[in-house]
Amino acid sequence: MAIGKFIGGYVFHSQALIADAYHALTDLVSDFLTLGTVAWSLKPPSERFPNGYGKIESIGALGVSGLLLCGGVFMGLNSGQVLLDQFYPQAAEAIAHVGALGHGHSHSHGVEAMGPSIHAAWLAAGSIVVKEWLYHATMKVATERKSSVLASNAIHHRIDSLTSIVALFTIGGTYLFQDASWLDPVGGLLISLMVIKAGWGNTKTSLLELADTNVDDDIKESVQKAAAKMLAKLEGGDAIKVRDVQGMKSGQNYLMDVEIAVPGAWSVSRTRQVEESIRTAVGEGVRGVKRLKVRFIPLEHEELTFTEEFIPADVTSRPLYIGFDLSTQQLKGLVVNSDLKVVYVSKFDFDADSRGFPIKKGVLTNEAEHEVFAPVALWLQALDGVLEGLRKQGMDFSQIKGISGAGQQHGSVYWGENAEKLLKELDASKTLEEQLDGAFSHPFSPNWQDSSTQKECDEFDAALGGQSELAFATGSKAHHRFTGPQIMRFQRKYPDVYKKTSRISLVSSFIASLFLGHIAPMDISDVCGMNLWNIKKGAYDEKLLQLCAGSSGVDDLKRKLGDVPEDGGIHLGPIDRYYVERYGFSPDCTIIPATGDNPATILALPLRASDAMVSLGTSTTFLMSTPSYKPDPATHFFNHPTTAGLYMFMLCYKNGGLARELVRDAVNEKLGEKPSTSWANFDKVTLETPPMGQKADSDPMKLGLFFPRPEIVPNLRSGQWRFDYNPKDGSLQPSNGGWDEPFDEARAIVESQMLSLRLRSRGLTQSPGEGIPAQPRRVYLVGGGSKNKAIAKVAGEILGGSEGVYKLEIGDNACALGAAYKAVWAMERAEGQTFEDLIGKRWHEEEFIEKIADGYQPGVFERYGQAVEGFEKMELEVLRQEGKH
Repeated sequence: MAIGKFIGGYVFHSQALIADAYHALTDLVSDFLTLGTVAWSLKPPSERFPNGYGKIESIGALGVSGLLLCGGVFMGLNSGQVLLDQFYPQAAEAIAHVGALGHGHSHSHGVEAMGPSIHAAWLAAGSIVVKEWLYHATMKVATERKSSVLASNAIHHRIDSLTSIVALFTIGGTYLFQDASWLDPVGGLLISLMVIKAGWGNTKTSLLELADTNVDDDIKESVQKAAAKMLAKLEGGDAIKVRDVQGMKSGQNYLMDVEIAVPGAWSVSRTRQVEESIRTAVGEGVRGVKRLKVRFIPLEHEELTFTEEFIPADVTSRPLYIGFDLSTQQLKGLVVNSDLKVVYVSKFDFDADSRGFPIKKGVLTNEAEHEVFAPVALWLQALDGVLEGLRKQGMDFSQIKGISGAGQQHGSVYWGENAEKLLKELDASKTLEEQLDGAFSHPFSPNWQDSSTQKECDEFDAALGGQSELAFATGSKAHHRFTGPQIMRFQRKYPDVYKKTSRISLVSSFIASLFLGHIAPMDISDVCGMNLWNIKKGAYDEKLLQLCAGSSGVDDLKRKLGDVPEDGGIHLGPIDRYYVERYGFSPDCTIIPATGDNPATILALPLRASDAMVSLGTSTTFLMSTPSYKPDPATHFFNHPTTAGLYMFMLCYKNGGLARELVRDAVNEKLGEKPSTSWANFDKVTLETPPMGQKADSDPMKLGLFFPRPEIVPNLRSGQWRFDYNPKDGSLQPSNGGWDEPFDEARAIVESQMLSLRLRSRGLTQSPGEGIPAQPRRVYLVGGGSKNKAIAKVAGEILGGSEGVYKLEIGDNACALGAAYKAVWAMERAEGQTFEDLIGKRWHEEEFIEKIADGYQPGVFERYGQAVEGFEKMELEVLRQEGKH
């Protein structure tokens, strides 16, 4: 067709037809380009092209539209030259000589002035028919396949048709009007303008497609409707929201991104099911969508959008915060940013990394006196090591805005008379260990495993009238590890050293002191682990100070201990110049009070009032944030480390995982089968056994205590006790062969441990709603036992949890995370803003927790309430039998 138009235009003297021929030639080239790019773009994705080859088609569309654009320009130049020849021949000749245009004189030697032949009109008319058919056929396929290059080619055909129409009219016009030969080149100019306009439009569209602009609203709406329709069919779909839809076009394909909001506690496997369902629905319902990425965000976070995925330009200048965890066996430094994301971690293992200390598992022992202690200089060496580790990782210390810490609770550090001077005069060219070894009046710090203070504990328990009175005042009865009894023994054993001691720090305030360059005050929560701080009065207890101080007097001990600020987020001061000069810290870096390891643990998540955390390791630890202060000799109460008006409630049991493992092994041995996992049979038996072993309502409840080790809650020797309890009349009888051992024990041991927790935490929770009994809002399980679904199910049935039971996965970083979060809160809080509010808004719970069991179940929870009464009777009866009550 292009050749025919060229020949016809030349023979019949039509510039419009020649211009149309040029366009037809570009159309021919574009056809070949279209075929090649479409075939290539349909290849499946590869490792090199993970999003597929669709953009090849976009490049082809750009090439086709570029040809259209260039062809239009060429046509315009050619027609303009002919017009100049007709009206301004001298100007055309002059321009031709300077090369602005091609040779301008006509090869037909004047025939243009005669105008084009009428026969050229037949070629133009035939072209219109053919090109209109090609346009409709090509556009139909382009629409079906969403192909930009085919659409560009179809427009090419339509433009060719339009240019032929213009050519037809201009050719006809030269015969209708006298001396109208100028109409033909004018028609050529009009055609060129039409081609340029179409070419630029297609070029712009192709460039935008290559630049990954968002897809049209109708495509986004179709994807959203398909996803929403599928979600409506899913179980629990009413809790899922399609928050946003974005996408880009890649050739014939749409690559879509969907943002789905789900409850933050959903598991990965559950979100995976939702993802597959949405992908299937969109693939079937929206033609052209070839890839669908689903981004899950917590339903609770309204403000999250796709823009959150982009790394901000100023990421390197964003403030960072360090939380240090000084535990028995290691020192860890963990760095987070303002969004609570962990960016650096550095560890120093005392046994593996230290030099010059004959320690084992981080401590030294004196078995003759039941002493367990750690060299303080070891901790100095560790801090040097952790900071060097962070430096080697490339951390920019100038970004650190705040520092806090967590220390092993109850441990104490004894500073010498020249401690303040040595801290202030640190030389940045030397390590801490080199310069501060002489800053201590006593080189060792008692460890929480120390049990050398039984005599002192007895005196503390008696000082206020008994264990209950001491617990009411200080939050706990006397314990070997508590700092008050330890100081009392220290001043008796080393009276001269005690007199030369200028200050006494807890391990937590010791950390803060090193960074401040002077002795830091104790933390409002950690101070409660001393048996010296009267929690209700908010001051040291004078009677207990007098008992502890001995002949040196109360005032001297007060000076050694120092004041305790009430605000857990108070700014203690800027970092010492030593760290600025040695590591490059900003002089504006602020030190925040460090707290104890257990208080720091409840700061590792925004633990709300009445939330409970159960650590199911070798031992069992129960932590709760509560507004109620109801101390008991069997429990511990501390001031909350950040939030005034709240307390941290803590229970510690020696018999946890070991007791459960013994029953597990007995079940496996009795069945004589090798389970798929060591806990498979235990789980199966536990779940198949009815609550409290009651197969019928008339059956007694089966209750037991299982202590392979001596227990502290309650204070009993190792042993096992089994009872039958009738909740109807409150009768309790020792079991007489009614247990199917060890199968009944599988559920009974889990129930026993959870009933003890519920018994001792009752009165500390609140009702979550009208008609619902008091219980925790959420129950978080951590440690090895949290992976056991049977344990989680029983925990939810007994402890409740109006929002469910969750597994908390923070590894061994809880204390360091809590300390780092404390620093973030202290530095970035608004006036009056609580820790729970600030951290709760930034904490991405979907990264750390998974809902693993239902919590409160009406009827079941109340039934276990009856069991709690029987459990309490059983404990009292066993204590009576053992002569301890």
